[in-house]
Amino acid sequence: MKLKNLLLTCAALVFLTLTPQPGLTQEEKPAISLAPLLQEQLVYSFNVFDGKGWSGGFVPKSEDTIYLIANKDNALSAKKTLVYFWPITARYMAGWRTLNEDMQGTLEILKDGKLIDKLEKQDTVLSYPEGYWAEITLFYTAEEATEWHKRYKDAVDKYYEALSKFYEARAEYTRKMDEFFEQIRKRREAGEEGPLDIEIPREPEPPTGPDFYVTEPTRNYVINLPVGEYEIRLRADDGTIVEGSEKNLVVFTARRRGGVGYEIIPGNRWTAEEQCNDPADAIYAAGRNLLYFRPYQQDEYNELYHNKLLDPQNEGMKENWKWVHTQPLENVYLLFYSQDRLLERIDKRPYKVEQIPGAELGYNIVEFAPEYPGDKPTFEGQQLILSEELARKDYRIYLEDKEENTIISGSEREIRLAKKENVNFLYYLSFFPLIIGGIVFTFRRRKVKK
Repeated sequence: MKLKNLLLTCAALVFLTLTPQPGLTQEEKPAISLAPLLQEQLVYSFNVFDGKGWSGGFVPKSEDTIYLIANKDNALSAKKTLVYFWPITARYMAGWRTLNEDMQGTLEILKDGKLIDKLEKQDTVLSYPEGYWAEITLFYTAEEATEWHKRYKDAVDKYYEALSKFYEARAEYTRKMDEFFEQIRKRREAGEEGPLDIEIPREPEPPTGPDFYVTEPTRNYVINLPVGEYEIRLRADDGTIVEGSEKNLVVFTARRRGGVGYEIIPGNRWTAEEQCNDPADAIYAAGRNLLYFRPYQQDEYNELYHNKLLDPQNEGMKENWKWVHTQPLENVYLLFYSQDRLLERIDKRPYKVEQIPGAELGYNIVEFAPEYPGDKPTFEGQQLILSEELARKDYRIYLEDKEENTIISGSEREIRLAKKENVNFLYYLSFFPLIIGGIVFTFRRRKVKK
C-alpha cells in the first residue's frame, strides 16, 4: 500500500510539473522544456589578442561591455544569430549553424561621447607558422591577409600535386617489385645459385604537407586602441544606428611584464598539467616523481578584465591579478639546487607520449625518436627526476641563460618534498573534525534525553 501511494504521489507531481499553469509568466513557469528557447539577437563575434595569441568567441546581448588588450589588432564582426540559454553551463550559446548573418555598416568608435574613428570591414586571417597545434599565432589584415592565404593555398596545391605523383610512383614501385620477385623465382627455378645481380627497386618517399596553416579570410572590423574606455556602435548604410549594436569598450594593458612562469607536466598524469607562475609559489612532490618543466615569459593582467576578454560571460575579481604566459623561454637550462649546491643542469628535450598496449589503460613518456617522415614529438621540456632517496632539504630551481651563463631573474621556485610515510598522517588528520563532531553530537543527544 505504501508503494502504491508513493507511485501515485510521483505521478501527480510529474503531471503538475508538465501541465501548463494559467496566470504564470514565462519566468515563473517551471524550468522544464524539451528544447531551449531560441532568441534572435545581434551579437559581436571576435578574435582578440589574449596576451599570447588570438582567441575567438562572441558577445551576447546580456553583456554590455567588450574587453580588449591595448595596442594590438583585434577583429570584431556584428552578426545576427540565434541565442539560447544552456542551463547545464549557465551560459548563453549561439546557434551559428542555424543562423549566421553578417550585419553590414560602419563601426563607429566613441570616447566620452565624441566620435573618434569609423571602421570599415577588411579581410583578416590567422596564421600558424609552426602548424595549427603549435603555440605561435600571427594576425594579418587587408592585403597581407590575402597574400598569406594565397601562400598557404599554393603550398597545399603543391602538396596534393606531389601526393598524386607519389601514388603513381608507388603503383610503379609495386609493379617493379612484382617483376623483381618473378625474376628471382624464374632464375632460381633455372638452377642459378648464390647472389643474383638484380637491382632492387627503390621505394618512393611520401611528400610532406605544409608545415604552416592559414585560416580562410573573413571580413571583420579591426580595432587597435590605446588604454581607455570607449563605446562602439554600428551605423547602417541608411544612416541609422543598428539596434542592439551599442557596447562599452574597455581597453587595458599589463601591469607587469617579463615575468617567468612554468607549465609542469607530471609524469604520472601528463594530461593534467599544472602551472607555477607566482615566484612566491612552491612546488610540492611526494615519493618518486618525474616532472617536465616548460618555462614561459609572462605578463600580469587584471583578472576580471582578462577573464572577460577570453569570454564576456566569464567572471573574476577586479581586485585580483593573474599571470598570462606569452611565449616559451628558449635557450635556457633548468638548474636544480640543494641549498647552495648545484645538483643538475637540465637541457630541453623532445618527448613522446605512447599508449601502453593491452587491456590496461595507460601511457609512457619516452624520449622522442622519429619513426617516420613528418613524425613530431608530443611536447618538449626539461625532465626533473625527484627520487625517493632525496633528503628533506631546501631544493630550488632556476633558469640559466645559455648564451650569457646568468640566472634569469624571477625564475626561482622552491620545491618541497613530502615523504610518503608521512602522507598517511594527513588522512588521519582529516578524520579529526568528524571525531569531534561525533563527540559533540553524542553529548547533546544524551543531554536532550535527560
